[in-house]
Amino acid sequence: MLQKIITRSFESDPRDQQTIQQQKKVVKYVCDRNKQVFQNYIEQELQILQSKLLSENAQNKQSQVQRIQFKDGRFIDYRDNLDNKLSFEVISKTIIFISGIPSGIRYFGKIEKFIGNEFCRMINLYIPGFDKKDERRGSYQGKFDQLVQLIDDFMTHLNIQKAIFVVHSYGGLIVKNFAYFKPARVEGLVQLASVPLTLWQGIKQYYILEKTRYFIDSNNLTFEQLQNEEFRDHLNQVISVNRNQILALSKDELDQIGPASLFTFSEIIPLLKLKLSVPGKYSEIFSRFRKLDKKIPRLFAYSPNDNVVLAETIEEEIYEFVLGENTIKRRIVNEVSQHTQLCKQDFGSNYIFRFDDASHSIHHEKGNELGILIKHFIRQLDNTEIITQQPKF
Repeated sequence: MLQKIITRSFESDPRDQQTIQQQKKVVKYVCDRNKQVFQNYIEQELQILQSKLLSENAQNKQSQVQRIQFKDGRFIDYRDNLDNKLSFEVISKTIIFISGIPSGIRYFGKIEKFIGNEFCRMINLYIPGFDKKDERRGSYQGKFDQLVQLIDDFMTHLNIQKAIFVVHSYGGLIVKNFAYFKPARVEGLVQLASVPLTLWQGIKQYYILEKTRYFIDSNNLTFEQLQNEEFRDHLNQVISVNRNQILALSKDELDQIGPASLFTFSEIIPLLKLKLSVPGKYSEIFSRFRKLDKKIPRLFAYSPNDNVVLAETIEEEIYEFVLGENTIKRRIVNEVSQHTQLCKQDFGSNYIFRFDDASHSIHHEKGNELGILIKHFIRQLDNTEIITQQPKF
């Protein structure tokens, strides 16, 4: 049984306006520096990779969806490029992609293409329920502690000791909760417009739909009700009818709602279950996030135009885990590329990227650049060591 912790509410950003502006200024300075440092490198890599893809005259082949079936009835679907193992540039690394919602088989397609099947092992892991199938499967019934165990067992089954997790949006909530309980499994965390340390704008937009369109009162709903077939059938009908009405709204109205307008019954049920299965609900989950192991290296990418996860909430997390006074610093021992001039005394500060011409769909809009930056992050990772000195900006 996973431990219960005492929490405080993180319904909104706990910082005052002066702190928000001060931290925003620091993060902006670092992002501007990184943009300049990586600009030529990205352009050169894009030319090389595009030429290579053109000469191959083909898209990267997508591996087939596979399934791991456990003896207790649990199962989980995934895609894996292990067939390319003999060609891997980096044999010791594994990337596990976990998407936001609604998901899809090509969710990280652009990023995968520009990382390339011959770089390292890459796995797309499809979370139960968000894979558009019934979340109930054997001993797995949709609880957050069960999901932590399922991911852990998945890695054990494939003999993966640790992985670099690449997450977008809600995928960050899943993986950061996993990292809280299983930090040794997380070699690195790549957060792309990911859920921050407080309730994010997108979930607030979803709550409006939940109450006004689907007539769900999650404050008075229990996990057990979501197991009841009669309740599920009724909720499925309500969601289906109202979802069609939502999709008929104007583009401006849909933009205000965000991705929540696309959620189906199969995604809303596991979304509710994960929250309700934690005694303190989201307050407890976000309390865990603020206690994550600061030794886990991170790459952040976000946009100031994101109306689902607001930039200033991501900047709080960047400051808390990478740039602030209480962070753990890594020094670069050996720089893997001659075409970049990184800050050698603070590895983490080099991998914070703000894309002013992107939105919440940064994984699609900037997939090419992000694939290149993720590869650089992974190559550089083993050429670092933990230090106690603070960076000099």
